[in-house]
Amino acid sequence: KEILATVAAIETVAGRPPVGWHTRSAPTADTRALLVENGFLYDSDAYNDDTPYFVHVNGHRHLVLPYAFDTNDMQFQNTNRYATGAEFAHYVCAAFDWLHDEGMVFPRMLSIGLHLRMIGRPGRIGALQAIFDHLARKGGAWLATREQIARHWIARSPADAGGAV
Repeated sequence: KEILATVAAIETVAGRPPVGWHTRSAPTADTRALLVENGFLYDSDAYNDDTPYFVHVNGHRHLVLPYAFDTNDMQFQNTNRYATGAEFAHYVCAAFDWLHDEGMVFPRMLSIGLHLRMIGRPGRIGALQAIFDHLARKGGAWLATREQIARHWIARSPADAGGAV
């Protein structure tokens, strides 16, 4: 019921329904089944990896795009992990560098959670520019929406592969 109400609200505002899902708090044991039943491409209710992977839900293959809290600007507020934008940028760039190197062997994805009320503050917005500058200098990054990542991963993953490809 809540998922359908959320889909309807987003479709009303955005003009189309969402294709992915992230439960802000803990999902229930039934969340993925409800998402599959309602045609979602993916969910991000996992914090356990840096690579998309498939799970089996009621006989269907369902994509999980893991989410990350450590490279999320909410850490300015929730934990005060970052005192300055520069600290956040440094951490995100270090995470990118590590995953970039691992990505030479295995696919990797870096989630960067951004919120206007956090990164958009005058003392923090420069961090976003520093991150973009770093990605451009290093090269090899694809800046994509979660929907783009999901469609890319699904299109390139054999249906009989089961888990992560």
